[in-house]
Amino acid sequence: MIRVLELAAVVAGVFFMAVASIGVLRLPDFYHRIHAPTKAATLGLTFLLLAAALAVRETEVWTKAALALLFLAATAPVGAHLLCRAAYRAGVPASRQTELDEYCPYIGERTADCED
Repeated sequence: MIRVLELAAVVAGVFFMAVASIGVLRLPDFYHRIHAPTKAATLGLTFLLLAAALAVRETEVWTKAALALLFLAATAPVGAHLLCRAAYRAGVPASRQTELDEYCPYIGERTADCED
């Protein structure tokens, strides 16, 4: 039964990692592309760490997997936000499909570009 759970976790992890990779390639601009590795790869790594912990079944491995997930959950969203904010301030253009810019009024030097 444990082997089936391991296999399912590995398959799910590889699936979400593949979805993240495809998302980076297919999404239209930087702001959309940053979500693929942040969300899907985090979920994929969660499943892969779960599979590793199930395979080894030692307390030390479970602890390290839990700490890795905690670190990833705390840093991935913050890192993605900082990258998007820096790209926005540097003037990286958004896709033409982007209809709403909620961040524009909060940036002092770019308020003249805001559309009401």
